Amino acid sequence: MQYRFFVGALFALTATSSVSLAQVPPDIAEGIRKIGPIIDGPGTQNLYAPLFANQKEPYADVTVVRDIAYGTDPLQKLDLFTVAPTAGAPKPVVLFIHGGGFQRGDKRQAGLPFYDNVMLWLTRQGMVGVNINYRLAPKHVWPAAHEDLAAAVGWVQANIAQHGGDPDRLVLWGTSAGADLIAGYLAYPQFHGPKGHGVKAAIMFSGYYEKGAPAYFGTDPADREKRVSTEGLKKVTIPLFVSRTELDTPTAVEQGDALNKALCDAGRCPIYAVFKDHGHLSQLYSVGTADTSVSGPILEFLRKVK
Repeated sequence: MQYRFFVGALFALTATSSVSLAQVPPDIAEGIRKIGPIIDGPGTQNLYAPLFANQKEPYADVTVVRDIAYGTDPLQKLDLFTVAPTAGAPKPVVLFIHGGGFQRGDKRQAGLPFYDNVMLWLTRQGMVGVNINYRLAPKHVWPAAHEDLAAAVGWVQANIAQHGGDPDRLVLWGTSAGADLIAGYLAYPQFHGPKGHGVKAAIMFSGYYEKGAPAYFGTDPADREKRVSTEGLKKVTIPLFVSRTELDTPTAVEQGDALNKALCDAGRCPIYAVFKDHGHLSQLYSVGTADTSVSGPILEFLRKVK
């Protein structure tokens, strides 16, 4: 009952919040609609990168530690974003997982403001940001990336307190393949530590869930059936924010709607959002700008996590 109350309360808050109802700037919305329901990195970056013209490293009042090893593989690295400690309780922690179909992607896009924009935004909200890389296919297949997320969660639990973060207030936030990783990590206890999954809530943007990348999940139907996450997610009791965008890829649209329905049918309705005037990439690129169409609802969700 507590979980259902949380969901209902957040829906009520979202429905009446001006920040949640913020619109994408018309010129950017027009550009996203011209791109259409495809993944166009350069085109989408060109729309949002100019809004970060003043985002230059070193970042004022933010401490950034790059490439902290949480394992022995070169890809098992994380970036840590913190601000000076303040009096009172330790800060909530958000661990972000990039997308890329399990075959590409990076926690930091060289020469661009993404995904440092997400980390900087989190620090401005009084949180600690952790941004991870993980092993990629085809060299590393299932369950390597899931094991990496588990290891990164373990690193947070063991180390974040010394950086002002609360290891008991960890939220996972992933996009595309990162959302798939979160879903699988939560769904399968084999990845959990002695205290369980160790997560208070999760945010999953535009995942492919039951249709995850064959290069990582394999092509054998019997194997894939054992590796998809929906059935396991039905047993997860933490608050979930599941979303896709209006102009998302067809698979993300189909799979986002299907996951929402499956969880609701099981009595585990998540917060479910469809971000208007956004595409697969623009939703994350908007975070940290005056366009709060995505960051507004996410902030409301995060502030409800205790």
